[in-house]
Amino acid sequence: MQKLCRAAVTDVHEVRILAEVRAARLAGARHTPEDVTVLEAAAFVDADIALHAAVVAAARNPVLTDLFGEFVPALREGLIEMLDLVGMREHDPHTGDDAHAALVRAVADGDADTAGTVLREELEETLALLRRPVTRTPYVPE
Repeated sequence: MQKLCRAAVTDVHEVRILAEVRAARLAGARHTPEDVTVLEAAAFVDADIALHAAVVAAARNPVLTDLFGEFVPALREGLIEMLDLVGMREHDPHTGDDAHAALVRAVADGDADTAGTVLREELEETLALLRRPVTRTPYVPE
């Protein structure tokens, strides 16, 4: 994949300022409660993916980093759907924060076993949530 040059990135950001600032102002005036739910889910998901991508990058294995990068779009879409399907953060908006903090601490401390254990437990807990029967009607945007 070819990297964008600095000029192209600058061009993109100039257009983003034009489009996204206006969109943000309009969203502030026109949003629905459902829009806020989607925004909050997207913000959580993007932060979650960024953390996990940083952990993968810290592994210093370019093949592993490329592999993770390949499935990020599907992962992002799936996580947003999952938040809605299982209502994961409805009752506790900080769900996952402790596990993420423990993961970062373990990596920073050089504790490979704990880092692996923390992440395995987090992912297995999420998988268990997904395997439970759906007890509510998921939100479907129009």
